[in-house]
Amino acid sequence: MLRDITLGQYYSADSFLHRLDPRVKIRFTLFYIIVSLFDRNLPFFLLLTAICVLEVLLSKVPVRYILKGMRGILVFIFVCSALNIFTTRGEAFVSVGAVAITKEGLLKASFVFWRMMMLIIVASLLTYTTTPTELTDGLEKCFHLSAGVAVGITIALRFVSVLSEELSRIMRAQEARGVDFHQGGPITRFKKLKTVIAPLFQNAINRAGNLGDAMDARCYTGGKGRTKLKPLKYDGKDIIGYIFMIVFLVLSIWLIIQF
Repeated sequence: MLRDITLGQYYSADSFLHRLDPRVKIRFTLFYIIVSLFDRNLPFFLLLTAICVLEVLLSKVPVRYILKGMRGILVFIFVCSALNIFTTRGEAFVSVGAVAITKEGLLKASFVFWRMMMLIIVASLLTYTTTPTELTDGLEKCFHLSAGVAVGITIALRFVSVLSEELSRIMRAQEARGVDFHQGGPITRFKKLKTVIAPLFQNAINRAGNLGDAMDARCYTGGKGRTKLKPLKYDGKDIIGYIFMIVFLVLSIWLIIQF
């Protein structure tokens, strides 16, 4: 599952989201994440779901590609959701000894799972529809970061998918040598990963060194005085994006207060 992680990758397509200014996408993503943590009523979550579906449609990124990239963290989502089933007090639905599954726990777990899925999809769409250069410029402008910090954040996001690809390559090489990562219990499988972890870290260090050498060869310094080939400029579609953000804010506040 770890080999399927696509977070940090850019998916090339000609869509409305791809053409949006990165500052609009970064601010909307942060706003969506913050607002989604406020409440847990059904009408509000239906609005969040509609916005998430609309983003997927506007991005033209295949749903199968998005879901494939989430396979590596689905276990974490299930565990976080399942903990609410056994820790929430309420009317018992099923009881096994001292352990009770409550209706309130099932409802809360469903909302937690629903929320985390939407947050991950919306956050993933930011990297799928924004090139590393645009993401760096957007972070620098939105948060008034130095060029070095913005580049570091972008490289860290990009390395998630790079390491995933490297892990896939190393595991295929080990499987060609007779190692079976799918047989045995959890402890046995973990021991087999020893043949993967060392070369993975070694290759990650080598890639980081090569990236640093490439940046030095291009005389990259960052900081003040550095010009940009394509400076960020707002146009009509970005204004539409901000208007949509304001409408989303008004609807969210109304649903939270009303329900």
